[in-house]
Amino acid sequence: MLGIGKTIEEALFKGLVSAGFNMKHPTKQHPSGIYFTVNDQDKYEIVNIVKKFADLGLTFYATKGTANVIRSLGIECTEVARLSSNDDIFRLMDEGKIDYVVYTGKTDMESITNYISLHHHAILLGITVLTSLDTTNALADCIAGRYTQFNTELVDINHLRREKLKLSFCKMHSCGNDYIFFNNFDDKITCPESLAINFSDRHYGIGADGIVMIEKSDIADCKMRVFNRDGSEGGMAANPLRCVAKYVFDKRIVNSENISVEVCGEAKKLKVVSFNGVASSVSAELGKAVFEPELVPVKSDKEVVCEAFSFGGKKYDVTAVNVGNSHCVVFCDKVDDVDMDALGQAVIASGAFPELAYLDCVRIVNDLTLKVRVWNKVNGETMACGTSAAAAVASAVKMGKCARGNVITVKLRGGDLFVKTDAEGVLTLDGSVKQSYEGVIEI
Repeated sequence: MLGIGKTIEEALFKGLVSAGFNMKHPTKQHPSGIYFTVNDQDKYEIVNIVKKFADLGLTFYATKGTANVIRSLGIECTEVARLSSNDDIFRLMDEGKIDYVVYTGKTDMESITNYISLHHHAILLGITVLTSLDTTNALADCIAGRYTQFNTELVDINHLRREKLKLSFCKMHSCGNDYIFFNNFDDKITCPESLAINFSDRHYGIGADGIVMIEKSDIADCKMRVFNRDGSEGGMAANPLRCVAKYVFDKRIVNSENISVEVCGEAKKLKVVSFNGVASSVSAELGKAVFEPELVPVKSDKEVVCEAFSFGGKKYDVTAVNVGNSHCVVFCDKVDDVDMDALGQAVIASGAFPELAYLDCVRIVNDLTLKVRVWNKVNGETMACGTSAAAAVASAVKMGKCARGNVITVKLRGGDLFVKTDAEGVLTLDGSVKQSYEGVIEI
């Protein structure tokens, strides 16, 4: 199969999927396994490769000699007898414990016979089999890149680009909640999911919490589409929304301090405060918070407002709220002591929040100040989040800890945001918006 991509990892992913292989991404709930059997001269070359797969959380299986090499790295490995001794490897494959096979065995007749049998069984189960360590290394990078069929570009080989496409971008942030913004009024970008994978990576790309497409709208000055680092669509995102207003104001696309931006099919009103013709802060009307359990959604027969929930064996005071996306707001006295990743995974594992977008740990400092830490199911803990700030304030107001009409300061790891709830319950988010830099990338 032919795979065409911007990187060898993306091209390899396309080729393997097209050939019928199941490309699985390991998670704590659904781990993946990899089986190694390599000849003696390859054993020392697998060290770095094994470390990559270990970092991805895969479970290791290997024949005796290879298993010893893997264990010497401090990595657990289940020893599996050679196929010529028994058929344990077939049983493990049938039970779904092995998703990838790496085989660089000897070239004697017995080894070739074993490989043919192993490969045939793997093909029937859609298990990826690789016989090259270079390709295996690329596979690890491919899995780490979180490529899926939904975030890779479909390339028309009959109309291939003769040269790389140059795209101008702008990187902006609010309190460290950073995104890469593309002007897509001409619809030139057809697969933003792929761009999110390639350019959001903080080590090998531009680095950001995601990317934003700024496009034409029939109901507002422009439309915003947000994509997370894994290529999934982000829906409502308040900080990027305010940055979009800065972008169209600074670029003179909209010649007014009052700007409307379409997001998720709804037009949001924004107000720009500028200095020397450049937007320095933007406020956005986010609408009313929703607490009805079926709309959050949360598994409960009543509104969840400071109710006791058990996550990972510990009890927490929880409020469930939707401010354009689903939030689990946990109130605690010492937010700095919380293991955000462990708690976030526990909330997901509980099943109480089937569409959870954010976990927000909140300390009520006083009736005008909240301290908040934010965890996202895709990006992990983030420096800030606009909807999390709004969700925290809406929850505190609902509990009677903060009053409507007051501007509440929300202290996040990346800085302060300001939220006000009016008499009708409409939330307004305000804060600084900053451009980091502009540039041009090639795809």
